[in-house]
Amino acid sequence: MNHASLFPDDFESVAVKFDRKKAEVLPCDYSRVRTIFRDYHYKGEKIGGGILQCFGMLYGGRVVGAAVIGAPRHEAKYPGAIDIRRMACVDESPRNSESYFISRIIKWIRKNTDATCVLSYSDLTQGHSGTIYKAANFECVGETSATVYVEWNGSTYHPRSLSIERPYSHELRKAIASGDAKVKTGLPKKIWIYNL
Repeated sequence: MNHASLFPDDFESVAVKFDRKKAEVLPCDYSRVRTIFRDYHYKGEKIGGGILQCFGMLYGGRVVGAAVIGAPRHEAKYPGAIDIRRMACVDESPRNSESYFISRIIKWIRKNTDATCVLSYSDLTQGHSGTIYKAANFECVGETSATVYVEWNGSTYHPRSLSIERPYSHELRKAIASGDAKVKTGLPKKIWIYNL
C-alpha cells in the first residue's frame, strides 16, 4: 500500500477527545513530516546523525505528529538501545496523542528490530520534565551534564553543528564570529529507558 497519499501537506485543528479508532501511526519518509518538526519542535527540522526509521501519526486522516528513531549517539554506553531521536505533535493534537504515538513506536521497534530497550531524553532547558515518558512507563535513569547549544535566528543547534561540513554550518560559524549566534549553557537532560 502506498502511504504517501495519507500524508496531506495541510492539517486542521483536532482539539477533541482522543479516539484510538481515528489514530494511525505509519512508517514514512522524513520529507512527509519534516514540517511538523519545523513548526512544533524547538530544534526544528534539521536532524543530525542517522535515521533508522521515521513515523507519521495521523488522526482523522491528518498528519498530527512525527517521530524519528535511530542509534544512540553514545552506542557503547547504551548497547542494544534505539533512541527516539525526535518526536513532536501539533499543538492541537487530542490529549493522550503522545502516549499513543510512543506505544506504536515501541510496538514497531519490538517487531522490526533486535533492540533490547528504547532510549529518549527530556530537555529540562526547554521545560520538558519527561511527563510523557513517565506516563508511558519509561524509567528515568539519570541526567546528562548541562546542555550546551548554539542559538541563532530563533533556532537552536548542537555545538557539533559548528564543526561538521554542511551548508548551514559555514553560516553558523560566521554568525558566531560576528556575534549574531551565541553559545549557551542550559540545564541537563533527563535520560529515560524503556526495557523491551
